[in-house]
Amino acid sequence: MMNVKKQRKHAGWRIALAAALALVLLSGCTSNKPGQEPAGAPAEAKPASAAPAPDKQIVVAVASDPALDQLDAGAYKGFMEAHAMVYDSLVEYGEKGKIMPSLAKSWDISDDGKTYTFHLRTGVVFSDKTPFNAAAVKFSFERWYKNPANASLNVAKKLRDIQVVDDATILFTFDSAYYPLLTELTFARPVRIISPSAVEPAGDPNGQFKKPVGTGAWMVDSYKKDQEGVLVRNPNYWGQAPLLSKIVLKVIPDAQSRVLALQSGAVDISGGQSGKVPLDNLAMLKADAKLSVPQTPGTSSHFLIFNYNQPLLQNVKVRQAINLAIDKRSIAAKLLGGTGAEAQGLFPLTVPYVTENNNKWYGYDAAQAKKLLQEAGYTDAAGKGIVEKDGKPLELRLVLQQTEFPEWKPIAEYVQSKLKEVGIKLNLQVLESNAYYDALWKNKEYDLIIYRTYSDAYNPHAFLMSLFHQTGDTPAVAWSDKTLETLIDEAVASTDTGQRQAKYDAWFARAREEAIYVPLYYPDDLYTVNKRVQNFKLGYTTYAPVPWNQLDVSK
Repeated sequence: MMNVKKQRKHAGWRIALAAALALVLLSGCTSNKPGQEPAGAPAEAKPASAAPAPDKQIVVAVASDPALDQLDAGAYKGFMEAHAMVYDSLVEYGEKGKIMPSLAKSWDISDDGKTYTFHLRTGVVFSDKTPFNAAAVKFSFERWYKNPANASLNVAKKLRDIQVVDDATILFTFDSAYYPLLTELTFARPVRIISPSAVEPAGDPNGQFKKPVGTGAWMVDSYKKDQEGVLVRNPNYWGQAPLLSKIVLKVIPDAQSRVLALQSGAVDISGGQSGKVPLDNLAMLKADAKLSVPQTPGTSSHFLIFNYNQPLLQNVKVRQAINLAIDKRSIAAKLLGGTGAEAQGLFPLTVPYVTENNNKWYGYDAAQAKKLLQEAGYTDAAGKGIVEKDGKPLELRLVLQQTEFPEWKPIAEYVQSKLKEVGIKLNLQVLESNAYYDALWKNKEYDLIIYRTYSDAYNPHAFLMSLFHQTGDTPAVAWSDKTLETLIDEAVASTDTGQRQAKYDAWFARAREEAIYVPLYYPDDLYTVNKRVQNFKLGYTTYAPVPWNQLDVSK
């Protein structure tokens, strides 16, 4: 994973309807054997389609500087969405984790899960017409995979050797099986392929990055720090040419200013994680005849973490009571204005390996919550409305931040009121962003803390490994449980999808039995779009939230 503390934010698509559908990674696609490409996929690169009119462009609002001058495919700087526009990966992430061909048209995996052979598209060139081939792939990976900074990325940590078989074939050897390797190859960075001509000296894996040169559909045209970045169509793109000729990324840090820019027509699109629109403006934006507000279920969720070092929370009945005391349906229906859904478990059904059967949690039952507290030895002997045990009140502290998630404050206040109804006193502490992340990742100065899961390609394996698994001698961040750690280790090492599903099922079952977190709600992905923009829909990942190549504008 990359920079887990400020982890990649949220995006997604429709909820998958097949409850038992497993993520088929080892075959590359659900209906084909290794080495085969899905029916209808282009076997080789083809000439770009006829160029659209040069004046077809849109303006997209972004909250922060896109830093397009630092858009190195092997690093973590620059606008993450632009990484996926300028650079292609060997494979791409599809709906509910389906792995799709990209620069690799097919691949084979050895029986032991340690050797991956990728068969590359031929006839592909980088945007500067430098040939794309296996040597370019090896160069691109050798720039970063031995760097200790990428140790949390398993495709780097486990990669032992890269062998160029011929121009169109490359072989990767890993030291152990790890099924999400293909998933990690879909990430926005650092796994995407950069041209050997992008560094100086050219072709040197240790060379200095000079300019972004990829095989993607877009190229960086211009950039003004803290003002805007401009991407233009790559005339040498190997796939279907974008219908637009230009996309302008307009920096508008203030959320209300982004709303005004949408209303005035100064920008065409704002939303997602890069340009959030305040929830309290949605009704107004939906009423604007010039705008549409598409929303769809996402792949992340927001939940409460328990501090397992807090003695008051080490009794499972107390944790169960807290879960039962919170009406999660009301959070989605009332506090989020109908833009999300009640959390049924840690992850929504849009996440691989999450099914109707394993995604069951505690509902809302205040009476049962009070009963469990009594069974745990807590009573309101003083008649003050707060339960006590051994003369000590059941009083806890909930930590949150508002910088990134302003909706957390009213949600926390609601949780506070519901816990008070069953006799638990909850004190709220709002921290600035850096102090909040220190509390979560470093000093554990909280009793409960509100957090969110990762999204799309990082779920479920990367999130579970990050928060519910020890790192070296350091205990797990969210909840320490050896059985859970063993289950996730066995899941990620399994080369059999059925066995892997069983391990995830067992993980979710034990998590529920021990009530180790409190799922709250599943947020929707939201955008506001000028109706002159045509073909708008949402993509499958945070870093490719919109299929930009398909967008068009009306005359």
